[in-house]
Amino acid sequence: EYFVLSQNGNFRRGGLIGIAALAIACGKEAQRFKAYLVPPVLQCFLDNDPKVRYYACESLYNIAKVLRTVTLSYFNEIFDSLSKLVCDLEPTVKSGAELCDRLLKDIVIETCSQFEVIAFIPLLR
Repeated sequence: EYFVLSQNGNFRRGGLIGIAALAIACGKEAQRFKAYLVPPVLQCFLDNDPKVRYYACESLYNIAKVLRTVTLSYFNEIFDSLSKLVCDLEPTVKSGAELCDRLLKDIVIETCSQFEVIAFIPLLR
């Protein structure tokens, strides 16, 4: 988290890569650390640097691939962020957000019984 919050863009990008690598290395055990993995990545979606936003998309994709259904506990925050990033002017950020979006849709479809539609509806307004 220290690197992700750095003023240096290279540190932020490196921190995002590190967070994703940690999730991949931990495998199923990563769900114990979800509070340390997902929120810093979500913060980086708002970064001014398009490279940081792209790396945040890439990191979220890798984290979601590992956490799968555990990612749904952050669904509203992720959906809100991705809905903004798919309109990003930077093509790499836009394509990264679209890739995350497809994975998130797959996870929701796989686990539709666990998805909280009622909590999601206010976001659509």
